[in-house]
Amino acid sequence: MRAMSEMGFGPGEPHRASAWPTGAPRAEQGEAAPTRDAAGRAPKRGLAALAAQPWFPGAAVFGLTLALIVAHQGHLLQYLYPVIAIVAAVVLYFRHPVHWLAFVFWVTFLTPGVRRFADFFNGVFNPVSPIMVVPMATTALAGIGVIRYHRVFAQRRAMPLLLALCGVLYGFCIGVVRVGPMPAIFGLVNWCSPIFVGFHLLIHWRRYGEFRSVLRLTFRYGALVMGLYGVFEFVTMPPWDAFWLIGSQMHSEGDPLPFSVRVASTMNSSGPFAVAAMVCTLMMLADGGRIRAVASCAIVLALMFSSVRTAWGGLVLGLVFPLSALSMRMRMRLIGSGVVLAMLAVPLLSIDKFSEPVMKRLQSMGNLSQDQSFADRSRFYAEFLDTALTDIAGQGLGSTGAATKLDSSSSAGSLAVFDSGLMEIPFVLGWPGTFLFCGGIFTLLGRGFLSAMSIRKDRFAASAVGISLSLLVMLLSSNMLTAGNGNYFYIAVMLPVIGRRAIRHGLAPQAERL
Repeated sequence: MRAMSEMGFGPGEPHRASAWPTGAPRAEQGEAAPTRDAAGRAPKRGLAALAAQPWFPGAAVFGLTLALIVAHQGHLLQYLYPVIAIVAAVVLYFRHPVHWLAFVFWVTFLTPGVRRFADFFNGVFNPVSPIMVVPMATTALAGIGVIRYHRVFAQRRAMPLLLALCGVLYGFCIGVVRVGPMPAIFGLVNWCSPIFVGFHLLIHWRRYGEFRSVLRLTFRYGALVMGLYGVFEFVTMPPWDAFWLIGSQMHSEGDPLPFSVRVASTMNSSGPFAVAAMVCTLMMLADGGRIRAVASCAIVLALMFSSVRTAWGGLVLGLVFPLSALSMRMRMRLIGSGVVLAMLAVPLLSIDKFSEPVMKRLQSMGNLSQDQSFADRSRFYAEFLDTALTDIAGQGLGSTGAATKLDSSSSAGSLAVFDSGLMEIPFVLGWPGTFLFCGGIFTLLGRGFLSAMSIRKDRFAASAVGISLSLLVMLLSSNMLTAGNGNYFYIAVMLPVIGRRAIRHGLAPQAERL
């Protein structure tokens, strides 16, 4: 149970609805448990006590999923996993709001891998799998908080989120008219869910100490799992991953052979995985312990094997603010960790099979004029820039991305892959929506930066600012403010804000011993 607790499903307290969440953070581990609860009831024992633990719903979901995988029950897994995962998310959302957010990230990390197992054991590649509904559905539960605590939007601290939400709602109205209700609704969920996650942190600001502890462990063990599996995938290319790569026909991901694939680890493709790996690595700047060292080595190696250059650049940029905010002693410790990591990686990269794909991508960064990927993106910017910036009203939500698959028109799907988040925002939201949305985003970023500067000893807040800056720069390649990537951004800009308030109210220490 201790291991499950460390993986992000740790101790917490049930959440009780009120006009404003006022539950104080749970006492530090090691304190004596109360003999009776607030209502005077005796504590639960046995199975009832086990089921009441905040880690239990998530552990039950992944335990049952693993059992079905071992039993090769692909068909049952395909339909049972969404049900149990969503039920567990509902339980966690209402009873353990901190651990619900940890569960959302675990679902994001692992669900695509579960889908690959289900398809492999079924013997048929399923292009529309019900399993992939789980990350969207579990994240969308945050919208319940918007309904329950809608009065919070009248407060100044919620103003940036309200601006961003108004910009998205404008794009939704345009999308309903231009592409139809179904694509627009799908787009609305992808754009709004991360905003709702940010709002979830805002209304539970008193629990910042819990968020800091649980999320740090979540990203640590998430990095460990994804990193180790990513290296394993690169070296062996498991049959279920090869089956997925062949069925999806994603030729940009390489060949379904060892040492010939761009690592996607447990996620759908190398792009989302590289973003997750970058976020985990930056989050672990605020972490400590031996597990952190192993997880860092594994996730950095897997990130290198993903060959996603924008994530490499984002990682380097994301290190600037955390390193500048740390004391000299901590800075030297991190630099020393980087040196040790490099020393461990050098022998591995001396082997041609490991070094060839990495060096090839590194060399392409020094000779962009000969790089096909850079040429394609440059051509896209040149041809589409006028279209994106001169459409004042915008095309509306559902006109780009996966939502286009729900559009029955003849031109549907032509913008399913949009290689620039910077242009997608004005193209989708138009001038009015872009003004509102970007106003909220930059206000959030400014508040997060100022809050982190005022609590400089809090390494978690400093790491979060580094992540937000990295994701904004990575808008050059794709939209980092929607769906799963958007979750990373909104928690990154909100954690320093709620951390500053919680620390000022004495609800969390400014720094933890790691």
